Amino acid sequence: MSEVDALLLSCAIEAPVAAILAWALRWGHAGRAALAATLATLMTHGIAWRAILWLLEGLGYPLAVLLVETGVVAAEAIAYRLIVPLDLRRALAVSLIANAASTGAGLALYAFGLA
Repeated sequence: MSEVDALLLSCAIEAPVAAILAWALRWGHAGRAALAATLATLMTHGIAWRAILWLLEGLGYPLAVLLVETGVVAAEAIAYRLIVPLDLRRALAVSLIANAASTGAGLALYAFGLA
């Protein structure tokens, strides 16, 4: 999967996941949550992509992804905190769930030879 394809997939998954969480849990405006997800993903994706490639040889793929995605969750929580706005605990929860969904989808596509 190319970097652009992965970015588009991430946005296509994270924005609706964040919107549904905000709506279902009544944690804020669903549209703002989708906006926060999209903007945050656009800002972190390129850095995350390169960081995983940089860490890959020394740490292996699973650990590289885990470390980078941990940083991405923390960084993207800032967008949820400011744009939705959510308190830090909720911002981290939405960021974690949205990123787990997109990372999981990417890993599943890779596992089935579709990436």
